[in-house]
Amino acid sequence: MIAFSLALVLAVPGVAAARLPAVLTEHNPAFQVRPATIDYTGDGSAVVGGLNGSGPRHLGRLKWTTYNERQGSATGLLWINNCMPDCADGRFSAVRVSVKVFSPHSGHFRRLTLTYTYRGHHYVDRREIHLYRTPGARIWGYQLIGA
Repeated sequence: MIAFSLALVLAVPGVAAARLPAVLTEHNPAFQVRPATIDYTGDGSAVVGGLNGSGPRHLGRLKWTTYNERQGSATGLLWINNCMPDCADGRFSAVRVSVKVFSPHSGHFRRLTLTYTYRGHHYVDRREIHLYRTPGARIWGYQLIGA
């Protein structure tokens, strides 16, 4: 009887974690709980990774300090391509970033806010997930709602 009660208590946290909203990452799978990285631009010109990352090909893992059914907060590095002379030949530089996800709906966080300083300017990049429909596909992406 005691062993059964202990097993039941240990199983409950796993059930609760399965219901946490997921974040759109643009990786596979597209939506993940506590993702390691977030490719939010759709074109790879900026990618969010962890403080332990060494470059856009080795992004490290975001450090999630809060992640529950209402919101998530993480810290990491935002790798930004300067696109000079063009984006294919540009160089990436990293800046510290604060990540917030919130506004859960249908199992997904709908809003993403990135706060960072780049080249002496402070940015608050606000995005919302959007389902783009084409004749042959349905694609999720982030739409800029404020900067």
